[in-house]
Amino acid sequence: MSGIIGELRREGVAVVGAGGSGDVVSAYVFCEVVRDLLGIEKCVPVAILWERWFLDPYPGPIPESLIRNAEVKKCVYVGSDTYVERCGGRYVFRPHAAIVAELYGDAIPSITLEFGVYGIVECLRELVASGFRYIVALDVGGDILASGYEESLWSPLADSLTLAAVSEFNSLVAVLAPGADGELPQDYVMGRISEVMSRGGYIGALGLWREHAKLYEKVLPKTRTEAGRVPYEALLGHTGMRSIREGTRSIQITPLSPLIFMLRTNAVLQLNKLAQELEKTRSLADALKTAEELGIPTELHLEIEIAKKYGCGPESLKANINTLEVRKIIRKRILKQPKT
Repeated sequence: MSGIIGELRREGVAVVGAGGSGDVVSAYVFCEVVRDLLGIEKCVPVAILWERWFLDPYPGPIPESLIRNAEVKKCVYVGSDTYVERCGGRYVFRPHAAIVAELYGDAIPSITLEFGVYGIVECLRELVASGFRYIVALDVGGDILASGYEESLWSPLADSLTLAAVSEFNSLVAVLAPGADGELPQDYVMGRISEVMSRGGYIGALGLWREHAKLYEKVLPKTRTEAGRVPYEALLGHTGMRSIREGTRSIQITPLSPLIFMLRTNAVLQLNKLAQELEKTRSLADALKTAEELGIPTELHLEIEIAKKYGCGPESLKANINTLEVRKIIRKRILKQPKT
């Protein structure tokens, strides 16, 4: 493991919050923790620009064309004053990346998913060229380890797109707080980590210390991330079962919750069929079609169905959205058993 640490210190690290904009909060914490524990000074959090419905009540990730006060290259560099205009400017919000940029003290490299894996790879190449030669895909909860067909899985698309992209680089996968997002149960995630170990893919684990709670106390009051809050709750000694996502899911907070498992990307990719099939995609439409051909429902299917049933925009926030019912509809339509 000392060899990996040495590489990370020398090469610089870009930490992609793999599951969506909420994970950039944990990417920021990760950078601060490895700076503290491992002496890795050059570390930047990277956001996936896809917010949850309560903040961005329109289906799908945020496209480049709607982002204001940001420098757009291969990555979108989100600063503290960056905001998003939806619906011709009638709905405006500040993405989580902008909040993290304020805390980080500089613009945050961010990724739109409209160009599929191709677009993510282009952004990561830009970061490598700028001196961040090691990529870490950080996933809170562990959905990145899913096969895609798990009964409890809600949101495999962003994680799988990120995994497919980082597999082209000198990279690792980091899983923080197994089960924290209420999708794959903690025991199941640990079983998948065991499978990665059996394939020679285990690098090591980092544990957050009690003093790292102060990092969360800087960022959590300004953000809305339920899964990202779980390590903080564990550090405070709050264990047991919790309900999240408006009561649609339950999580278990245990001594595993403040741990980060570091895994080899190629071993994780072997477990994730969707990520394998997404590698050549050049648009979000390609990615959605690929998931449908595999029979895997995704978070984008869920958001599209919500928009059909309840509308979109700020008016939809007043609706009593039954996400469990919507999820049943899309699973019935799309889910297929994996081919053997």
